[in-house]
Amino acid sequence: MRVDIDAAYRTALSAGHTGCHLASLALNRALATAWTKEVPSDSLRAPNFDALAIETSTILENGSRDEYRIGKSLRRKGFSTAALDDLAAVEGAVRATLDAWIGTAAAVRIERQGEAITDRRDWLCDIESGARIPCGGTHLVSLADLAGLAVRLERRELEGAIGLTMWTTTSGSAASAAS
Repeated sequence: MRVDIDAAYRTALSAGHTGCHLASLALNRALATAWTKEVPSDSLRAPNFDALAIETSTILENGSRDEYRIGKSLRRKGFSTAALDDLAAVEGAVRATLDAWIGTAAAVRIERQGEAITDRRDWLCDIESGARIPCGGTHLVSLADLAGLAVRLERRELEGAIGLTMWTTTSGSAASAAS
């Protein structure tokens, strides 16, 4: 059996996927002070808003769209929705973190616990103390392949909840993708 891969399309998806993970970690950090109770943390030790509030995540060419729901259960866990009153400030904090991380040109890789398709895989990025997210998708091999990463947040009112959409867009050469 032979499989042909469209290299440009794969690279665009790899950039979007790597950007998605970075943006989720940066959003966690930007919202860290919104918690009044202790909740599970991400691999960089910020409260894991992304894991607790995510409804859907869609990887796009050179970007992603993440949908979050902030309802009663998240508020009971200690999340203060006042943190979402100034989305421009949250976007600014996310952008500052992303710019700092991209400036490191850190390595990105997938770590596999075995050769079988069902074996666990983790995305690792050598930022700070080392970021790790369970994931077996395709990714860039270095943050040097990104010239920039933009995030736009949109808030909407839902019945009994707040909806938050995070649009992530990558820019740069994105010349390499992990296997």
